[in-house]
Amino acid sequence: MTHNEVFKWFELYFELFAGDRVAAWFPNGKNSIHIRQKNGAEFIFTFNSHKDWKFETIDSFIKTKRKGEKANG
Repeated sequence: MTHNEVFKWFELYFELFAGDRVAAWFPNGKNSIHIRQKNGAEFIFTFNSHKDWKFETIDSFIKTKRKGEKANG
């Protein structure tokens, strides 16, 4: 899945965090994007399927990685 497709799923699932609230977004590994909002908030959205997705804060994402979870991609 392309990162553009992941962003489209993000917009569909999280309208309150999408649209004109998004300042920028970046690839974050396989099926994962980093979203930066205009208010400075930052999130990670990972979408593998309708039953397998994750939306989390940057702090949560970093804590998970520090505990040894395999990095995306």
